[in-house]
Amino acid sequence: MNALVRNKCEAEFLAVAIEVAEILAFHLDFDCEALQEGGVREVWKALGENSAQIALVISTLALIWSVIPKTDQELVDLQKEDLRLSIEQRKHELGQIKEDVENNRVTPETIESAAKIASRSYKVVTRKSNFYKTLSTYEKVTQLSYRELSAEGKALSIERIIGRDEFPKFILTSYELEPLKDTLAHIEIVAPVLINGKAKWKGIYDGQPISFSMNDKEFKMAVVSKQRSFKNGDAIICVLHIHKKVDELGDVVTSGYSVEVVLENVSSGVSVETVQGKKYRHTKKMKDSQNDMFSQDNA
Repeated sequence: MNALVRNKCEAEFLAVAIEVAEILAFHLDFDCEALQEGGVREVWKALGENSAQIALVISTLALIWSVIPKTDQELVDLQKEDLRLSIEQRKHELGQIKEDVENNRVTPETIESAAKIASRSYKVVTRKSNFYKTLSTYEKVTQLSYRELSAEGKALSIERIIGRDEFPKFILTSYELEPLKDTLAHIEIVAPVLINGKAKWKGIYDGQPISFSMNDKEFKMAVVSKQRSFKNGDAIICVLHIHKKVDELGDVVTSGYSVEVVLENVSSGVSVETVQGKKYRHTKKMKDSQNDMFSQDNA
């Protein structure tokens, strides 16, 4: 097997294993044993404080690596689920798992719960995608299989086989997340774009210099046609989208900024509401009123 492919896959596997152990608050080390016969068989041995912790992590990893994602928009779905789950819910779920481990009563339900929690991690999802993406370009690998073994090497579960045709189902098709929205962003304008095109404006937001796309067409045209101009210290109040994505290590990073609507133009300390800003606020007020009305009906 190509050494670079193998080493890349090992790194991704270990990254997931370490992340899962950290999520479950277990300290484990992983040792790699000598290759076994039967294709390329890697055996990883987990070393930890007690057998229940080790058994749970191994079973959780086997489930994570072999369950095919239901959708190729996994990151977006995870983000939506993150918004629904409270810190208390997470603590309760992890607390129940910890209790099962301490009482040495790890059940299939415990394993499924642990796998579900770990699979909410962007790092787990991304590194698993990297693993299968690497193998999908290496035609010598026709299938993968996973199985839990005892310390003596005895099989503890049936072998879970993933055929090559299923590799793409594990690969993320997009690393973009839903943007964060600041509906009252204050941006001091440093360098507006005075011509039509896709060039980005420059400004100061939250004390930091940023480049951003101006997606408010009315405001953009007013600047290009010189109906609006800027001098030192001028700013805008706007609806700002802060675009996020997950990098190849599973970390969430800011990928860009875009102004969707300019609500107010601030010049010499005087703020003037824009036409589109007035329209946006009116629409938002009507929508919020409808939501309040439905909430009262459901109460």
